[in-house]
Amino acid sequence: MRNLWLIASLLLVAGILNSCQNTRAYEKHVKELDSLRVVLQQSVANFKTVDSAQCVLDYSKYHTYITFLESHLNDTIPKSVAQNLQNFQSVGKGLHDFIAFRSSWLNEAELTIAQLQTLSTDLKSGSIEEDEAIEFILEEKKQALSTIDELKINTETIRKHLEIFNQSLPGCEALIKQENNGIIPDLLQPEIKHEKTHR
Repeated sequence: MRNLWLIASLLLVAGILNSCQNTRAYEKHVKELDSLRVVLQQSVANFKTVDSAQCVLDYSKYHTYITFLESHLNDTIPKSVAQNLQNFQSVGKGLHDFIAFRSSWLNEAELTIAQLQTLSTDLKSGSIEEDEAIEFILEEKKQALSTIDELKINTETIRKHLEIFNQSLPGCEALIKQENNGIIPDLLQPEIKHEKTHR
């Protein structure tokens, strides 16, 4: 009986030591995962600084003005006016895609943040098998870097589109007033086609 208790105690100590060794072995990875999580959270915060309500309003203006001009603009227009209109037209898809995919980009980022946190916690507690740990670490790091990159690109892209939109808007509105007795048409509510993205 005493021997049985001794064996059980030794197994328990061995398990604790093994868990501690695993925890120490993954300290570097835990730091990397935690750092990635912080960077991803910062990327999300930066992405959210883009005013989504303003983007919806801008896209309504874009859709309304382009629809109006396509059906009312018959005369030849000066080259500078045509160039401005071309710039205005160029931002349509970018505005649409930002509105359509914004939620799924954010959901993807929040899911990645949660999974980084979970993996980090599991590694600290030594509750992941050694042969699975590296695979999980590599997978989550790859996903985090991809999500950070996606948010960065999408933030830069929409800001660029908004800059072009705001620069070309006054000229576009002046052209519409010229063609419509000084009146800007009521804004239309365009359909936004949402497509699901999968992890």
